[in-house]
Amino acid sequence: MDSMEGSNVKWLRTRPCSSTLVVSFLIMLCLFLPACGRFGPRQIARDSFNYNEAIARSSNEQMLANLVRLRYREVPVFLAVGSVLTQYFYGGQVFADARFGKPTSGAANEIIGATGNMVYFERPTITYSPLAGQEFTQQLLTPLPNELVFSLIQSGWPPDQLLMMSLERVNHLENIPFSTMPSVKSLKGLRTFNHMVQTIIELSRRRLLEMQSNNSATPSTRSLVFKQVQDDDTQALIDECKSMLDLDPDNSSFRVTRRLVGRKPDEVTIRVRSLLALMGFLSRGIEVPAAHIEEQRVEEMVFSVDPELRSLLFPLKIHSSVDRPADAFVTVRHHDHWFYISHSDHMSKQAFGLLTYLFLMQAPQAQTVGPMITVPTSQ
Repeated sequence: MDSMEGSNVKWLRTRPCSSTLVVSFLIMLCLFLPACGRFGPRQIARDSFNYNEAIARSSNEQMLANLVRLRYREVPVFLAVGSVLTQYFYGGQVFADARFGKPTSGAANEIIGATGNMVYFERPTITYSPLAGQEFTQQLLTPLPNELVFSLIQSGWPPDQLLMMSLERVNHLENIPFSTMPSVKSLKGLRTFNHMVQTIIELSRRRLLEMQSNNSATPSTRSLVFKQVQDDDTQALIDECKSMLDLDPDNSSFRVTRRLVGRKPDEVTIRVRSLLALMGFLSRGIEVPAAHIEEQRVEEMVFSVDPELRSLLFPLKIHSSVDRPADAFVTVRHHDHWFYISHSDHMSKQAFGLLTYLFLMQAPQAQTVGPMITVPTSQ
């Protein structure tokens, strides 16, 4: 990524003029070069924003490209920007001379000459680190921590979308799997799971259910705590939630665990999807071109469901077209087609942002190597 800009400016005048004009002209040329010393500080605000915008756009395009790869049964690949080093050079030279003498035949009485030369170039060095290896693969395949999801809810992320996208199961209730075509049984289970999630959200909204840390020594250990109430209608909603989750109706506090086997009466099993499972689930919302279906590059997912279930099955909608879309939130080209998220689809943009947040918080940071700077020395 090297770019170079240069310019040469030359002036040559041979005409009569006063000595005052000569002095003024030379002073202006002398003042021109010191002003170039302030060029570097002016670049910081502009270039830092430009690099920030470019890295953000590249990160979104990379995530979208990997979602498309997963839909086509291809392996996702991630690169991280390790460091950005930019060198600037801005300089120039100005030469001027003036000669005065008695006029001769066919010549002016004053001769002024000036020559200027200015050069500027920018030399950025950007390092990329591939995210790979055992640690990164483990982070992709390991279920997301429960506390990570709960912290996002506490920070104000919409709980219905977050829980339906990230939760894999709560006790015996399972969310829709992403690896197979949904069956009638799995779609029925999806309705039950969504009803359970909405009940939990309603109890939390009424401050009747809270996720609490057990103690300061183990903040990652949490408990699902129901509030003791006297109102019959409110108690009926709590009893319904406990019944759906097969929890002890006489207990009000349940320790959160990931165990699927051997769950104790005072425990509740909450499993969250892994990053790879979440990406695979969201990739189902990709609109595959008809030509690729005919060529059997990817399997077709066609089934009839009502709008409510469709929004749960496809929280992220990624469109495709032969021509590049004029106005899109993010777009990538894959297999001679453009895949993009529409700017007006706010739910898809929110789902895409949630995936990006979880990836940034869960993925290990790429190791960076500081740039090596060579300083010339004189002998």
